[in-house]
Amino acid sequence: MKVLLDTSFLIELKKGNEEAVNALEKRKERCEDLLVSSLTVYELLVGANYVFKKYGNMKELMVINEILKPLTLVSIDSDAVRRASAIKADVMLKGLDVPDMDILIACSDEDAEILTFDKDFNPLKDLGFKVTVLGENNG
Repeated sequence: MKVLLDTSFLIELKKGNEEAVNALEKRKERCEDLLVSSLTVYELLVGANYVFKKYGNMKELMVINEILKPLTLVSIDSDAVRRASAIKADVMLKGLDVPDMDILIACSDEDAEILTFDKDFNPLKDLGFKVTVLGENNG
């Protein structure tokens, strides 16, 4: 089993959120690989670079780089972009709004379980994605 860690999950993990820590702990025996999308890396680094440029503080960049070290980077290739465009069309036909970035992240590795705190991923469950949205009472 592979697990794809979304941006919101990694932010919560960085904060020491117990639910995030427990979610990883629960999966450690079955998990072959922890993945991160190149788009998640982008989102995290935008925030860290902003802090650095605004305040001159490198700590956030260093923390993000440490968090990313043990994760396997998954790049968005043309196949993932094509899948994401078809998924976006399905979502639009259902009258739902899922941010493009979330769809692209989900398509980074369609076989992986996605761990996230972002409820915008919920509609993707109905389209066959293995999504676990944490931080919700109903899951």
